Amino acid sequence: MFRLHSLTLVDHPILGNIHLEFCHQYYLEQGVYTSVVIGANGIGKSYLLRVLAEIFCCLEALKQKKEITAPRYYFKLNYSSYWQSYEFANFRDINPVSHGQRHFTNFVFVCEGKETDAHQMSLPKRVIASSTTINDKYIAKSTDMYRYKGLRNENSPSSTGTRTMVRKTVDGLLSSLDEKYGFRIELRKLLQDLQLQPRLELSYNLRYKDVFVKEGMTSSELIYIFEHQKGLFKRETDIWGTKNFKTIKGKEHWKLDEAASLLSRLALRGYGSGRQLLKYELLEDDPRVREDREGLKVLTSLDLLSYPTLKVYKRDDEYTFDQSSSGESSLLCQMVGIMSDIEPNSLVLIDEPENSAHPNWQISYIGWLKKIFMYYHNCHFVISTHSHFILTDLEPESSDIVALEKKYGIVRDVSEGVNTFNWTVDDILYRVFHVRNTRNYVLESKMVELYRLVSGRTNEKQKLNGLIEELSQYQLNNEDPLIRLLETAKEYVKSI
Repeated sequence: MFRLHSLTLVDHPILGNIHLEFCHQYYLEQGVYTSVVIGANGIGKSYLLRVLAEIFCCLEALKQKKEITAPRYYFKLNYSSYWQSYEFANFRDINPVSHGQRHFTNFVFVCEGKETDAHQMSLPKRVIASSTTINDKYIAKSTDMYRYKGLRNENSPSSTGTRTMVRKTVDGLLSSLDEKYGFRIELRKLLQDLQLQPRLELSYNLRYKDVFVKEGMTSSELIYIFEHQKGLFKRETDIWGTKNFKTIKGKEHWKLDEAASLLSRLALRGYGSGRQLLKYELLEDDPRVREDREGLKVLTSLDLLSYPTLKVYKRDDEYTFDQSSSGESSLLCQMVGIMSDIEPNSLVLIDEPENSAHPNWQISYIGWLKKIFMYYHNCHFVISTHSHFILTDLEPESSDIVALEKKYGIVRDVSEGVNTFNWTVDDILYRVFHVRNTRNYVLESKMVELYRLVSGRTNEKQKLNGLIEELSQYQLNNEDPLIRLLETAKEYVKSI
């Protein structure tokens, strides 16, 4: 049972000094636990998710006695795992700076209230970092524990885009279809929620079929072809993946056996030099998927397979993944990425899942998570969003809200000490995003209160100034009656 309980930061370059609470409920019998971090753009929500990833990656490296990249800020993280409580920090006192010198590597490890060492600390089984934005703030390099599920290429983080997203989705599908129990069921649920048919078709084209597809192909012959470029057109770039070939030949020779075995099977299936595509129906119990998946991964790394095409179906229509709406493709990639790597006792970080999604989908998002991952009740999902729609489907017994506000350059948690589950959509718009509408009862109540105080000739100057300051931060058109009320209130305060 993994639960993230609280985080204290001191001197963080974006978030400053802040304490956040993520969990009030320890045990659930069904469904995932969700903590939703909400706030306006530019407030630091994405950096908060990065902080959580950085801290756990640091602890993983310490536990494995590997070279660490220590966070350049002070932190104290409290969590529970396998029924025990843990604290990981790099300071002990409230004020961690001693004599003006910073010590970011004075680590503190605590288990069940007693100091221990890194080896005794329990890690989440997985920390999954999911995002469908091209400029996510995550660490774009996976480890044994940490799995990056963003749009950037891990081998070249500056490279990003739809192709990277589709490749990662295909890799996740091939790795999980027959390895993870219930994966097909979860995938069918997802497609149904997206109003798509429970069908996914994967296809490739193989380069140089006449050279590579032959009965009895062996790894030795594959090595000979690569090393002598027999039958291949010479190219200036490393288009065939010769760099990957050298790595595989030296350290992972078994992968060449998988590739050769697949090429031999393709010849037996009648796949030759014509324009046939390699096609797989992923949601059917197709034995070829199980037989070919490892070989497909190797041929992809050797750049012998074309860019994969993933086809989805809606009623009588069929279209490739690239042609689907950005909302469909984003949600499908995001969910498949999480489903392919999630394990019991995991922490899942999701940044802005509302990207390109219709409001109806945003409203349904938490419900989808709970339905798709209903058997992962020992996992904790932390979701960063600026969509108030996502909060509409939260359940108090399995969720927490962290509402961030930035005022005078300082980020603070405005949900602290407040039961945010009593907030309506108008509350969220008004208190967190400072957005008003003509029917916002919260705004109206503040206006009525200010009018009552002024008309009643109150002496509560501090309360008046607080209301004036709060109402003055909203953009108003010149004809808005609130402008006149604010001017009158300001004049009255001067006269007190």
